[in-house]
Amino acid sequence: MLRYIASTALIFIAVPAIAQEPTDSVKTQELKEVVVQAQMQRTSSAKSTYTPSGKQKNAAQNAVDLLRQMAIPQIRINPIDETVTDNVGGSVAIYINFLEASKEEMEGLRTADVRRVEYLEFPTDPRFRGAERVINIIVQEYAYGGYTKVRANENFLVGLSSRINIFSKFTYKKMTYDLYAGANNWNNHHIGKTTEGTYRLTDTEGKEYSLNRKETLESSHYKQNQYPVTFRATYNSDKIQIRNLLAFTNLGIPTNEYSGKLEYSLNSVEGYSFDRKNPNRSNSIAYSGTYFFALPQGFSVDFSPSFNYTHGNDYTDYSVSNQSEIYRHAKEDAYNYRLNLYIRKSFGQKHSVILGGNYGDNINRLQYTGDNGYNDKFHNAFAAGMVGYNFQTQKISVNFDAGLAWENSDINGQKNNDTYPFTHINVRYVPNHKNSFSAYFQYATNSPGISEKSSDLLRENELMYITGNPLLENCRHTTINIAYTWMPSNAFSLSAYGSYFGMYDRHLLVYKPYEHGKALLRSYVNDGDYLNGEIGLAANLKLLNGKLQLYANPSQSFYKSTGIFNENCNSFRVTAQAIYYLDNFYFQAYYESPRKSMFTASPRISKGRNFHSVTVGWANANWNLRVMAANFFNKGWDGATNTTISPYYSELQTIIGTSSHPRINLTSTYTFGYGKKVQRGNEVGEQSGAASAILK
Repeated sequence: MLRYIASTALIFIAVPAIAQEPTDSVKTQELKEVVVQAQMQRTSSAKSTYTPSGKQKNAAQNAVDLLRQMAIPQIRINPIDETVTDNVGGSVAIYINFLEASKEEMEGLRTADVRRVEYLEFPTDPRFRGAERVINIIVQEYAYGGYTKVRANENFLVGLSSRINIFSKFTYKKMTYDLYAGANNWNNHHIGKTTEGTYRLTDTEGKEYSLNRKETLESSHYKQNQYPVTFRATYNSDKIQIRNLLAFTNLGIPTNEYSGKLEYSLNSVEGYSFDRKNPNRSNSIAYSGTYFFALPQGFSVDFSPSFNYTHGNDYTDYSVSNQSEIYRHAKEDAYNYRLNLYIRKSFGQKHSVILGGNYGDNINRLQYTGDNGYNDKFHNAFAAGMVGYNFQTQKISVNFDAGLAWENSDINGQKNNDTYPFTHINVRYVPNHKNSFSAYFQYATNSPGISEKSSDLLRENELMYITGNPLLENCRHTTINIAYTWMPSNAFSLSAYGSYFGMYDRHLLVYKPYEHGKALLRSYVNDGDYLNGEIGLAANLKLLNGKLQLYANPSQSFYKSTGIFNENCNSFRVTAQAIYYLDNFYFQAYYESPRKSMFTASPRISKGRNFHSVTVGWANANWNLRVMAANFFNKGWDGATNTTISPYYSELQTIIGTSSHPRINLTSTYTFGYGKKVQRGNEVGEQSGAASAILK
């Protein structure tokens, strides 16, 4: 049998046996079957390319679901919040046709139009705006017409959890217009936490003693309503991409209540209770633009401005045994803007240089009334410049950049400046289209948020106060990643990886005596190092001509903290998935084991529960209907436990919620088109607002 590997769509050509009439010069000869099989996955020095099968595209409901169906070995997908990361938890930017996509955009992607999926590490294309890891989904482009996609998602057994989204797209020549609207509503009675804390306090005679305080959650009610609307216009030609987006989101949490029993170890009186309420609401507007120009002589320019504004009202009401203890109202106006500029110049086929810069500011105007009265003016400005170089051949790719960044924070007149260098180095070696090796190094800085640097002092309960630290300094970190990817055939792919992350003199949450030891104050300091390492293996196997697909990802993590919080933590985790396709039906089983992890900025270790699910779905050209049963072997509403051990305060906290509770999920999508074919996918989505500075 003669086998030929093609590089585009999957093709099988069968040539039957041919018999010829014998002549004087020609003898009868029978040819064997000739099969031409496409290469569905390959790797190069620039990227790894995957072509989804028709079964995978038919079964997938959105972009993230398609990535889950494809089980790309270099990435990992969280089954609860559907975030996409690399195997060691690093962020992965999602692009569609070289334009950045939001989470809600990806929900509206019509997966039937996807041609291929590219995974890039440290891409030099300025349209990726310096992202370190990118998934670029290439979809079919059309000329004229439009389509509308409706998606409904509902959970049962966990209270109301309903999401209804509408995506509409219309294209005329080189212009595309997108409109997105959503209605997302939640209403449940099983959310909150039970907290048992041990306080090291001082009595009136100056003697230290330990007090155990326990809040046991007995009742809760949480309601949230979110209504986003977004409009976007895109001009797209061979050498120019221009996009402008305007979005509005109304978010309301009218009910956010928790109540239960309150106990003290040194008090024999029974009957204490607590009641905590925290309703809030906000309105946000967002603008973002993209201006990309491919210029003569190998030059290209990408300029991307963005602006976000959020107006919010946050209310806190805490009482013990029906006696008012804490009441405050936070009213906030939060702004941020950012300007990014990247210029690239190519020199022949192997060399390119990129210059980049950005400037922006985060601004908060915050007013507290009630038990606390503050008028805050915060801002955190930043600027950075970088230069990068790329060398690329068929087998080797070397990417290097270095730059200098400047930050200026002003917290109610308390100013702090920091200027620091950063660098990234990525080397990729590809001996052939089946094997690739990569190594990555980063030296960068972690900057605290405005809430961590706030000078306000607020009361959390009768024994705990909280504040920020205006003098909190930035901390440096290094990252080292190595990976090997093997794709011997369409039926199998594997990625082995290891990572190291170190954060030095980090931001650490600490507890100190307050009010002469009668209470504690929670704040932040720079102290100790946070070290994390991970090794793992991710493999994908296809059987029965692609009808059965198996995926497994075992990994081992190592954590170490030094300084005030001196602790070690090791964790093993395994993720497994099986998918079977039968005509228009598909069946999926998923399991993720419990995981233990250590927080970077807190003396806290978290241990979660397992997640498991079974899914049955049916899909055709327009409809995709799915039912999923999740966590049916779990009991109760406990989702995770957080353990804190520190000199003045220790805590065991049980997180209560719906993430690990048994539930049934129903999801349906319907897509209908009008006019001639258009470019589909890359729908506009809900946008986020500006970051808040309200202390929590």
